[in-house]
Amino acid sequence: IPKEYMVTELGTEIRELWAASIKSFEHAGARIKYISLPHTKYALAAYYILAPAEASSNLARYDGVKFGHRSSTKAETIEDLYCASRTEGFGDEVRSRILLGTFVLSRNLYNSYFKKAQQIRQLVYSDYSSVFNDPSDPVDVILHPTSHAPAFPINQPPATPVHMYLNDVMTIPSSMAGLPAISVPLATSQREGLPLAMQLVGRDMEEQSLLGAAGALANAFPS
Repeated sequence: IPKEYMVTELGTEIRELWAASIKSFEHAGARIKYISLPHTKYALAAYYILAPAEASSNLARYDGVKFGHRSSTKAETIEDLYCASRTEGFGDEVRSRILLGTFVLSRNLYNSYFKKAQQIRQLVYSDYSSVFNDPSDPVDVILHPTSHAPAFPINQPPATPVHMYLNDVMTIPSSMAGLPAISVPLATSQREGLPLAMQLVGRDMEEQSLLGAAGALANAFPS
C-alpha cells in the first residue's frame, strides 16, 4: 500500500473503498505492507513532457503526402499543404500535444525539460523496483485507487484540461515505469451514481499474478 497515495484530495467514498479492499485481501490471507514511492509526486509533470514529445516525434510523418489525411484545400506551397492537412486531420488535444512536444524537444530546451523528465522516469522505475525486489521483504502487487474521485460521465469530461489531467495522477507512475497494471471497478458512488475503482500494479512480466489478484479483488465486491 503506497503511502504517497493517501492524499487529502481523496474522496470519502474512494477512501472507504480502499480500506475495504485492503481488508478483503487480508481476509483472503494476504499480508499487507505499507511502502513508499517517493518520486510519485513528480510523475505527472514528467509524463506531460514525455508524452507530448513522443507524440510530436511519432506524428511528424502524417504530413498529408505519404501518410495521413490530405487536405482538399488548394495549396500554393508544400508548407501550405502540410499546414492545412495537419490542421484538419488532428483534433485540438493532438495539436496541443504536438506543439508542446515540439517545444520541449527544441535545441535550447531539450536538456531543461525532456532530459530531466527522462531522469524522473528512471527514478519512478527505481522506486517500484526497490519494493518489488526488496531482498528482505518484497511485495507481489501494489494496491491504490485508480483516481481520487468517481469516473466522470461519458461525453462530459472535466471542465478544464488540467482537471482532466489530474484524473491520471494515480495511474501514470506505473505506466512510466513500464509495469503491468489493471483498474478494477468495485462499487458505484452513492452520490454521483458513477463507478469507483481500485488499481493493482504488478511485477514486470508477471501479468498472470496480477490478473489473479484482480480477480480475487473483484470477487470480494460482487455487483
